[in-house]
Amino acid sequence: MEEPSLELTPQTAALAGAAEALESAGVSHWFFGGWAVDLWVGRVTRAHDDIDVLVQRSDEAKVHEALTAAGWVHTPQDDDLVGTNYAGDGYELQLTFVETDDEGRVVVRVPGEPIVVSPGPLAHERRPLGHLHVRVMTLESMLEGKAEPRPDDAGGDKDRADLAALRAVAERR
Repeated sequence: MEEPSLELTPQTAALAGAAEALESAGVSHWFFGGWAVDLWVGRVTRAHDDIDVLVQRSDEAKVHEALTAAGWVHTPQDDDLVGTNYAGDGYELQLTFVETDDEGRVVVRVPGEPIVVSPGPLAHERRPLGHLHVRVMTLESMLEGKAEPRPDDAGGDKDRADLAALRAVAERR
């Protein structure tokens, strides 16, 4: 069965530009969140406020160099705790920094207890977007991440819709 491809449109061009910049720089990265759901599904499933991507904290300087060279503008926030933001062509790219802890887990460092993203090395798969194959979190990781919806109405509704869309992809596999 042919895998569905998310079409390259003006709406997806920002994601493609970020993916190309990070890939060209040799930066390990993992798209997640709503756009990753759309890449798995092969179509835009809902409106998006931003583009979410995980990157290694140790690659922060390489990420900055790659994105600014590709025309993204660094737009840090005063309350940046787990990552930073970039803007380009009217879109916001939200980077979340991950690290590998002493136990080999991939974590996001937050005050108190770190958020465990993966119990071991973070895997990825490639999903088609126009002429690209974009790095995204695995379907299994995405399903696990969306399994418990956020408590707020807006975030919880998105999580439930994303989970339903991902489960449909899993059923077709």
